[in-house]
Amino acid sequence: MKREFLRKKVFAGGMYEMNEEKTTKNAELTTEETENKEVVSVEENTEKKAEKNKKKRTPTQKKTAKRIRCGVAVALAVGTFAVGFFTGRMALDPELRTLMKIKTTIQGAYYEKVTDEEFYGVLFDAVNRDLLDAYSYYITAEEYEAVNADAKGERSGIGVDVLTQDEQGNAQIFVAGVRGNSPAETAGLTAGDYIVGWGVMEDSLVESTIFDEFSAFLAERKTNENFYIRVKKGDNERVLTIAKRYYVESYVFYRAKDVAYRFTGNNATELSKGGEPLACLDEKTAYIRLTQFNGVAAKEFSKTMKRFREDGMKNLVLDLRGNGGGYLDIMQEIAAYFCKTSDAKKPVVAIADYGERKEKYKATGNYYDDYFDKASRICVLADNQTASASECLIGCMIDYGATAYSDICISERLGEVKTFGKGIMQTTYPFLFTGDAMKLTTAVIVWPKSNHCIHGRGILPEDGVLSVAESYEDDVEITQAIEKLFS
Repeated sequence: MKREFLRKKVFAGGMYEMNEEKTTKNAELTTEETENKEVVSVEENTEKKAEKNKKKRTPTQKKTAKRIRCGVAVALAVGTFAVGFFTGRMALDPELRTLMKIKTTIQGAYYEKVTDEEFYGVLFDAVNRDLLDAYSYYITAEEYEAVNADAKGERSGIGVDVLTQDEQGNAQIFVAGVRGNSPAETAGLTAGDYIVGWGVMEDSLVESTIFDEFSAFLAERKTNENFYIRVKKGDNERVLTIAKRYYVESYVFYRAKDVAYRFTGNNATELSKGGEPLACLDEKTAYIRLTQFNGVAAKEFSKTMKRFREDGMKNLVLDLRGNGGGYLDIMQEIAAYFCKTSDAKKPVVAIADYGERKEKYKATGNYYDDYFDKASRICVLADNQTASASECLIGCMIDYGATAYSDICISERLGEVKTFGKGIMQTTYPFLFTGDAMKLTTAVIVWPKSNHCIHGRGILPEDGVLSVAESYEDDVEITQAIEKLFS
């Protein structure tokens, strides 16, 4: 069984689930949140994401979704016929028989035509909107296909997340994040850049700060077609050559005082020098950023830890800012490096409480002593988008003594100093034949030893964590956090 922890990132495009086989049920922790700032992901398949807020689903949803619903309706009709044929209609629940009578009466007597897809579409929307919580909803087959690709890290586009308005509501295209191994990263685009122009010819760029115009321009570009963007950071302005393409996203970045590494290649598995060193570190401290528990993140993390050991490092700064979660099995692999006080070969790293039963999830090993010693410091950077699997990993680290609340520094976001606070699990049930699925909240997640649940709360200043002010300027937040943590 593949299970996952997920959180919908404010940086649209975030994390999504993937089913293994038709009979497999996937579990995840997912968050839904919007900020005052509009943040969008510049990806080809943005509109296909399954993690849409259920309140946005209406009876006038996309034609594709309606076609899927129609397919479900047909499947239901076939199933109803089969049940009637073999067991008789009376075997159905009274409510279902009544629903069928309502549908038949409406379609036979109502003065306007009501199709199967419209009837069932309204029912599905009502279930999403009025019955289930914010983390449970119906997923169309098209969306589920996009979910599967996202779970593998497969993407299409240029790979940037942008803020489209400033604090005063003025239009801007501010690069809030650049996805690993993306065309944007390769082209040299960095977080903190402003996109201020674009065009197919370098000497005739359109100057604009309106995202919809930039998005329309991107929609006209073919995959692998080069174009140009003008970016600005402070007084520095430059023109970059870039193209939309298919790529596999990388999720782990390694930085030391004098060198930096990142993952590249067709499958994002080649650890090579790249990126900026982090000058504020000392010679025995490394910085690892983990953006999602997704794709090949576990393999990347393993390779990065080997680099950590080969470089003779002793202390670690683990950056989980903006990390909304991902697959549970990846979290279990990564948590194996941080179970300091456990003697077990495979310590428990999370517990799911399903109400009638509890299930323990174990690390895939116990490697702490292979990489750290008793005097090692492991510090964590977080923010209000650090959620689900990230919070679960932090809980594991705290429970097993690998880190302490005083070793955590939270970046302020919109006046808020906390982690997200997501401690419930969703299970995805794929439907046979139709290709769609249903995601339902099924369990509460607690930390492995303390049984602490952060749902609805998160990690807060009163727990004893440190904090730094919000800043999108290069490494300002990181530098200030490290100065506080190691002072």
